Amino acid sequence: MSDLMPAYDAFAPGSAEFDLTPAQEHEGANLSVRALTRLLRIDCPDDIWLARTVFALRRVREGEALMHAGDKFHSIYVVRSGCFKTVYTDFSGSEQVLGFPLCGDLMGADGIDSNHYCSTAISLDTSEVAVVPLNSLEHLVYECPKLEAMLYRVLSRELVRVQNMAWTRGTLGAEGRVAAFLLNLSTRLGALGYSRRAFNLRMTRQEIGSYLGLKLETVSRALSALNADGHIQVHQRSIDILDEDGLHRVIDPAAAAPAGEPRMRAASPACRKASASKRGGNSRTPHAPAPGWRQFAVV
Repeated sequence: MSDLMPAYDAFAPGSAEFDLTPAQEHEGANLSVRALTRLLRIDCPDDIWLARTVFALRRVREGEALMHAGDKFHSIYVVRSGCFKTVYTDFSGSEQVLGFPLCGDLMGADGIDSNHYCSTAISLDTSEVAVVPLNSLEHLVYECPKLEAMLYRVLSRELVRVQNMAWTRGTLGAEGRVAAFLLNLSTRLGALGYSRRAFNLRMTRQEIGSYLGLKLETVSRALSALNADGHIQVHQRSIDILDEDGLHRVIDPAAAAPAGEPRMRAASPACRKASASKRGGNSRTPHAPAPGWRQFAVV
């Protein structure tokens, strides 16, 4: 770590901006609607009775599952502290990591339609979530219609994140995907009041690879290549972002390139070959991103 980027565990409970109350260690702890809307980064209506409405908090230990795919749906969850991974398991038992929910993110909304959760959520750290029963949420929306449009905003935010990941996996090579992942994580942590430049990864390289559609070895090679190019500094799970513009150029070689300077490569030949093999042998160079490519970093 450099002197300008002190070692800082970006996933410790609470945050500089959203630490509402001390972390709860006992059963019966709860969170008010006002605190919950602040956690979700939406405005809370001024109705006085909302301040008296509370939702239960649940502490989830590292490695513990908050919910399992197939369980009967009853509540959605809002991460208050810590970090999770959501996983889909197919009929053969193969797992696919769907995301890494952080503070302020929703989990469990995939169970609303079928009345059963479609994914499993596992805590990557000692975490805390607010439990929001669907019937309580429906009652709140009925009593306070202003909340409905705000909830749509939260759900839309999650949808955009899924769309951005589909674009990343379908368009970028290995180094581009890893660069996009680090920039996305940096943006999300910055929005929570943490350092955007220095953070510790709670997820393993294998979990990152599952999320990005890459093999473990390919993720390791991509991180090493970004480290060798001076864009990041890697030490085990510790990441320093040294050149944010350089990471953007890995995704889009034309982005922010001064006139007269050669464009930086989008990925090394080895990583392009590995990525092409993953996609079925098509060894083409990734397409230049569309003008709106930067939205993948939107929180």
